[in-house]
Order: sequence, then C-alpha cells, then structure tokens
Amino acid sequence: MLYIEEVLLDDVLKKGLSSFSFIDVRSPSEFLADHLPYAVNIPLLNDEERAIVGKIYKTKGVHSAKFKGIEIVSPKIPFLMNRVKNVVNKNKKDTIMYCWRGGDRSEAMVAFSKLAGLNVLKLKGGYKAFRKFVFNFFECQLGFSYRPKTIVIYGPTGSAKTSFLRTLKLENFPVIDLEGAAAHKGSTFGFIGEPDFKHVTQKSFETKIWKDFYISNYNNFVIVEGESKKIGKVTLPNSLYTLMKNGINILVNPSIDFRVQYTLDNYLPYSDENSIFTALSKIKKYLGYRKVTELYNYFKQKQYTDFVYNLLVNYYDPLYKKSLPNKIDYTVTYESIEEGLKNVKEILVSIFDNYTISNI
Repeated sequence: MLYIEEVLLDDVLKKGLSSFSFIDVRSPSEFLADHLPYAVNIPLLNDEERAIVGKIYKTKGVHSAKFKGIEIVSPKIPFLMNRVKNVVNKNKKDTIMYCWRGGDRSEAMVAFSKLAGLNVLKLKGGYKAFRKFVFNFFECQLGFSYRPKTIVIYGPTGSAKTSFLRTLKLENFPVIDLEGAAAHKGSTFGFIGEPDFKHVTQKSFETKIWKDFYISNYNNFVIVEGESKKIGKVTLPNSLYTLMKNGINILVNPSIDFRVQYTLDNYLPYSDENSIFTALSKIKKYLGYRKVTELYNYFKQKQYTDFVYNLLVNYYDPLYKKSLPNKIDYTVTYESIEEGLKNVKEILVSIFDNYTISNI
C-alpha cells in the first residue's frame, strides 16, 4: 500500500515557503484565480475535462464521475509524471502537491508520483487551508495581534513613488506593493500597460500582499503607497486600510516638468490608443466635453507632452489633492529619481532609528 505523507500548512510556513516546490494540480482557471506563492500548475484535469467530470457527478453520482476521471487521466499519466519529474529534479527541494481541499486530485497525483519513484508530499487541506489562513490574517491578525507601524508614501501622478517603492523592496525594505498586486496604477488610466489586470481577483490580490508581509518576516514597519480603498477591481482589506489611515505620511512632490517627463517615459500613453480613448470617455463627466475633446486632439496630433501636462494638471491633480490626508509628516522635493530616492531613504532610516530609540 502506498504511503502518502501529508504536511501541515503551519509547518510549511514555519520552515519557509522558499524551502519547498509547490505543484498546484487544480485546473488552469482555478490556478489563475489564485494559488500559493511560487506554485506551478500541473493540472490533473483541464477546465473542459473538469466540467465533464462535474456534470457526470451531478447527473450520475460520485462513482461514475470518478470512473470518467480515470478514463480521462490514464492516457496523460506519462506526460504528467514527466512534468512533475522536471519540477522535482530542477528545484532540489521537497515538493508539495495540492488541489482544492486536499482531496482526490492531489491524492491521485501524489500516488502516481510515488509509483514513478518521485518523492512528493501532499498539503493537508489543500488550497482551501491556505485561503483560510490568508483570510484570517487580514480579518483576525493584522491590526490586532500584529500591528506594524505603517509608513504611507503619497505623491501626485508621475512623481515616481511606485518606482521608489519597488527599488526599496529590492533593497529589502518592508514594502507592501499594492499596485503590483492589483496590476493597476490606481486611477482611471491605471489598467493601461498592465497585462495581468484581467486575471486579478480579490483572492489573488490578498495572497500577493500577504506574501509581502510574510517575506518581510512580519516586520515592525511596513511601507505602502497611499491608495484609496479600491484599486482597479480589488479592495484593500479593512485591517490594512485602517493601519494606513493611522500611518506616518510622506509626500513626494517633484516639479511638474519632472512628472510630465516621467509619465511620458514610463507609462507610454501613446502605446495603446483604444485604452486611452476608453479612459478619456470615463473622465468626461469630471472634465466636461470641451476639455476631453482638447485632450483627445492632443493625443491624435501626437502632442504627447501637451496631452500629459493637461491630463495631470486638469484631471489628476485636483482629484489627488482631495485624497491627501490632513497631516503630512514629511515632504520630499527633487528633480531626479536618484535625488528623490536618496531623500526618501534618509527619512525612512530616521523613522526607524527614532522608533528604536523610543522603545529602548
């Protein structure tokens, strides 16, 4: 009899996610909606096959559904095992498989793998256990048993604040990348240049921002970008939003010339005409027909500097001023990314030091 070893999520998290390879055996659409960090998808059944088995389950019962599943999967076993073998051999780590709730799909894949001589483990409770953990983190832990000091970086559109945050993250500052997780820049035009936006779900968003907390080892500080409650099509967890509202606020505020050039260099508004026109139609109620027509003409005539300047001054800036908190603790001015990043780092180090001294 095959022995299938199960591993608990708590034990995996304590040892570290990066210590394992994860194989998600659910269908591609389930995987796309959300999955464990670092997981690869090797589906036992694709979406169409899963639908067939599900229909039989509803009409003929569990035994007929399982038999149909065996019929579908059997010819694919060598192909599936070669993919599993590649993961096991490439990563040289303990490999953990999971399905929706640690049921038949992961049980079958682990069994096939064992028969093929591949040493793999099964996640007890499957993806459902992981999702429950992430949900409980935001609902029951963040802001309660774990209450980090939150540093919120605000800045008008084109101020390079997202660039600052991502550079800080690469340098191991405890950054929670909200816009990266949402695949959205947090505005009417925010979906442009974000190919992953169409796949983002509330669950995948929460998983990604939880991962940022996790890889920072639940730091006493977290650094986030100032955002509204909603980013694109996802919503900030209440616990995180509350912490942000009570955070230490830094405003990065370069000149309008810097902002126009940065926007032209990084957001490439002229690369997707259909998206630009769709976004312009959405802001007509804010700017009025005349202003939107003026923007449209700038764009059509390839007067991109005028287009961006007027969009920033007439649309983004008035909205942004309304969203700023009443209290700004630090203001940073600069004329280059290097200068701005240097100034932000100096403030962050000062905050960290002051907090450490005050708690000695």
